[in-house]
Amino acid sequence: MHIDDFSERLVIRLPLTDAAGVIFYGRIFELEQELFERWLELGGMELHEMLSGALTPTPIVHCSADFRLAVRAGDRLMVRISRVEIGKSSYSLEWTFTLDAQVVMSATVKRVGIDVASRNSVTLPEKLRAWITHTQQCVTAK
Repeated sequence: MHIDDFSERLVIRLPLTDAAGVIFYGRIFELEQELFERWLELGGMELHEMLSGALTPTPIVHCSADFRLAVRAGDRLMVRISRVEIGKSSYSLEWTFTLDAQVVMSATVKRVGIDVASRNSVTLPEKLRAWITHTQQCVTAK
């Protein structure tokens, strides 16, 4: 993932598609999760820190996707973070997927920091908040 614009190239592989050869709708969230983990790593954090409790976990509380054109096996897409929202305990990342500079699909995922024991929302940890804020500033400046 490129740090200057949070973009990455990817190829739609056959296992991501349905019998018609177009991306199966749920697979966009598999792609988003992989991209999210790379975005975390770019910010000096790793998913296992959330899973082990070293970093406040931020499970998904809402996700949505829009499909504008059929995305087929073999398509070479560019994906980038196109919008960032941040609250006290939550944040959302929107990912836009383009083919030949045309938007073909997008996914927005909202995550909330939680206390594992109580399952209540908590304030986002400063390290993560700083990374989200940095990302938001970079995305907004473009």
